[in-house]
Amino acid sequence: MNEKLLIIHQGAIGDIVSIFPAIIRLKEKFCRIDAICKKSIGELAYSLKLIEIFYPVEAAFFSSVFSGKADSRIIDIFRSYDEIILFSYSQELESIISGIVNRKIYRIHPRPDASLEIHILNHVLNRLAENGLIRDSNRNAAWPENDYFTRLAEQKKATLVHDRLKILIHPGSGSARKNWKPSNFIKIFKKIESLGMNPEIILGPAEHNLYEMFVRSLPAGSEVHVLSDLGDLVTILSLSAGFIGNDSGISHLAAFTGIPTVVIFGPSSPKRWKPFGRSVEVLRSETDCSPCFETGKSDCKEMKCLEGITPEVVINAFLKIK
Repeated sequence: MNEKLLIIHQGAIGDIVSIFPAIIRLKEKFCRIDAICKKSIGELAYSLKLIEIFYPVEAAFFSSVFSGKADSRIIDIFRSYDEIILFSYSQELESIISGIVNRKIYRIHPRPDASLEIHILNHVLNRLAENGLIRDSNRNAAWPENDYFTRLAEQKKATLVHDRLKILIHPGSGSARKNWKPSNFIKIFKKIESLGMNPEIILGPAEHNLYEMFVRSLPAGSEVHVLSDLGDLVTILSLSAGFIGNDSGISHLAAFTGIPTVVIFGPSSPKRWKPFGRSVEVLRSETDCSPCFETGKSDCKEMKCLEGITPEVVINAFLKIK
């Protein structure tokens, strides 16, 4: 095991956290794994010891690849690796990189075709196995047998002490189409508080417009966090006792830390996007329509897939896995 691997992935947090277990599998073959990805995600993967070095995809030297005259820095980066996995739909990008390094590039579609009811992780594991990059696509790196997050803590000789009362609630996602009504999350917050637990709201940059509404609607002194750093978010998640949120990258990250996680699905498909974790419950209303988030550009007039989920259903699901 002496080969160096470079992963190139331009996707958002949900796309990449979904395949963290696949990266763990790749560590069985490669002595070192680095990545070209979004800066914030690179920082996250580095902090979790999934990669050793990351190069921000936003950097000008990476963009030069598309100009026809690649910067010498990106050429040197490409040539310093034994294998390259490119998560991309672009055959042109594959050809450009292949021409620079003069070796085969393993190009994998970031997601399976939207018409297929296959999980993104299974899709990636299958492609990796077909190319001989992992031994067995049927054995995944999920929980509880291989709790990477817990083992990481043990390697650091640290103990992750969860606050048994703190429950995090994230009312946003990367798309408003996937969001359950904020008023429902407020009901969840108050119910959890009435049960003797300490709920806290976490908001990312995409949900800054919700801050004032939650501050006004919740009891005085309630914690409403606005976070932009994924490392800070991991710390808060790892010290909490549970998480409730929409289908989002943050929900995938919560599940990855191993805390009990309830995820509310609407127009997106849990068969394709269920987060992997030690204790995860996904909720989606039974409807006569198929998940349309990846195949349709707009929502139904009545969002039955979301509206059929009540705060009571969410609370019961959470108490079942907590």
